[in-house]
Amino acid sequence: MEDLKELLRSKEEKRILTGKISGIEDEYYKLKGKYIPCAIIWYNEIKVLIPSTHLGISKINKSMIRGMLGSEIDFIVIDIDTTSNIAIASRKDAMELRSKLKLPKLKVNDSVIVRILAVGVKHIIVELYGKEIIIKADELQHTYILNCKDYYSPGDHLKVRIKNIDIEKDVFELSAKDCLTNPFNAIRKYITENGEYTGKVVAFPKKNSGIVVQLDASNVTCLARVPARFNKYPHYLDNVLVKVTEIKENKKLIYAYLMRIF
Repeated sequence: MEDLKELLRSKEEKRILTGKISGIEDEYYKLKGKYIPCAIIWYNEIKVLIPSTHLGISKINKSMIRGMLGSEIDFIVIDIDTTSNIAIASRKDAMELRSKLKLPKLKVNDSVIVRILAVGVKHIIVELYGKEIIIKADELQHTYILNCKDYYSPGDHLKVRIKNIDIEKDVFELSAKDCLTNPFNAIRKYITENGEYTGKVVAFPKKNSGIVVQLDASNVTCLARVPARFNKYPHYLDNVLVKVTEIKENKKLIYAYLMRIF
């Protein structure tokens, strides 16, 4: 009964509620007079339908909703059937209200918690008080990320620093790595020039010859060249031994060359 009261207050007073997207259904939406894809949120025992037209997304299709499964979103109830315990809600309305109330208070260098809405290979999409913002992989961690899906999931919360913000020009730049300890600050405690270290091949950079190796000794990667004496390149996730030739802490770069493939 209390859940129903909260949903009714959301409709009457434009209160923002929060829930996680747990499914997709094609529902008959009477305001549009047709069946359209809806995101499903269970507000305890009450089903909340958010039509794709009210999700505040650029492309209205099921694939976009699938990418948001598991993400936590705000919504405002716009209609409710107390007999069937089904509510219709709008994320778009909630985003507009949240943006109006919260965004003007933000400034550069503020640290805030954002929600992760979707995760790609080289970026994630987060929500900052009603604004959807892309954060590229190089702003997520100090070390190389091959696939963001190995580290992040929709529904996670992430601490970020506001690098740039201009509400009128719709400019928002966020960095998660600025809120993390930089492992390169104490890198020489674990790695030195001419030292030999084991690691795992995690990437093959296009702009540079060689391989990217995740070192076992610390939470950093290095760019290692493959000497001509090797008849073949190592494969992805091969265990290797490299010799470090140069460490550039300021540029967060470590150079090495391949010595052995295990």
